[in-house]
Amino acid sequence: MAHKCFTCVAHIFEKGKALIARVLFIIHGIITVWRVTDVYDDPLLYLLCIPMGLLIAEFFVTTCCTSDGEWKWFCPSVFLYIVSVVPGIWLLQYDVYHARQTYKEVHGLEECGYDTVNETGLRAIQGVSIPIELSSDEWALALEQVLLILLIIGRWLLPKGALTRDQLSQLLLVYIGIAADSLEFSLETLKEPDVLCNLLLIVIILAIWSWSLLQFCLVMTAVAAPKPRMATGKHERTFCGGCCENEIWALMMSVVLQDAPFLTMRLYLMVKYKVVNQMMLFFTCKNTMVVLLQFYRMAILCMNEDDDYDDAESGPVKNGKTNTLEFVEMINDDVKCVVMPEKENNKEK
Repeated sequence: MAHKCFTCVAHIFEKGKALIARVLFIIHGIITVWRVTDVYDDPLLYLLCIPMGLLIAEFFVTTCCTSDGEWKWFCPSVFLYIVSVVPGIWLLQYDVYHARQTYKEVHGLEECGYDTVNETGLRAIQGVSIPIELSSDEWALALEQVLLILLIIGRWLLPKGALTRDQLSQLLLVYIGIAADSLEFSLETLKEPDVLCNLLLIVIILAIWSWSLLQFCLVMTAVAAPKPRMATGKHERTFCGGCCENEIWALMMSVVLQDAPFLTMRLYLMVKYKVVNQMMLFFTCKNTMVVLLQFYRMAILCMNEDDDYDDAESGPVKNGKTNTLEFVEMINDDVKCVVMPEKENNKEK
């Protein structure tokens, strides 16, 4: 009885944390849409709140349709949160670009400046206001930073689903690294003088940044589950020894969604626009090393998988040499088969 009560309380606690995570997502989404509508003075922009309404429906669907309270491979609540906030950040960045262009034309400047916008706050709605005054670019940066922080906190509050506690802690550490890299990429590249008033580069950078956020929607592919060693049984050779393993998928997703696009964009800025400084050189070298190490890691995993397959196929004897581990396991199994019947016979006597 006590065990059932404890299980029920734990279940309610998990559902409460999941609801709190979605409430935090909705609050930040509302503030983002509030700021966008305040800047553009267009009520139609309140349509950006639609994904936030879907978050409530998603909560009940996920709760009713999943046994662990979360989907195994994909997190729809995080996806809806990103869809509700990212378009607003795009619009705020475009407003910053337009303000810089206007300031440049009014003052007859040859190049855009970074600090050219006065501080503003949020317009009160139905008597509700937030006493915060920031410049346009600071508003965009602050909302972006809160987005990345809430993605980590939200994943912590959401149910583990099929993840173990060890995998969840590993996933959170991975998310912190992803968030730091994403924030650094958008912050440093958008501050470059050649990017400040180049709308095409701003759109490309924001697109790459938005693309990298999809990593937060993936769950099992972001962590590597330990693979049990099979002492007996048939082993089937697969491409690269098992290309569908979680760790290889995690490495591939990291390269495709983040490291390769970041590296490509930085190299493009360095070659095309001659953007060469200490920070650009450092992070370009860092992305290059990360990509190379990830491909090296995938190659090592593939070779290890092939070695395991060869060991399994050869059995306890390989090329005239004894595989000690397999041989010992086989002997132990034979001993058990002999000893167990003797014990049973003794009991009968």
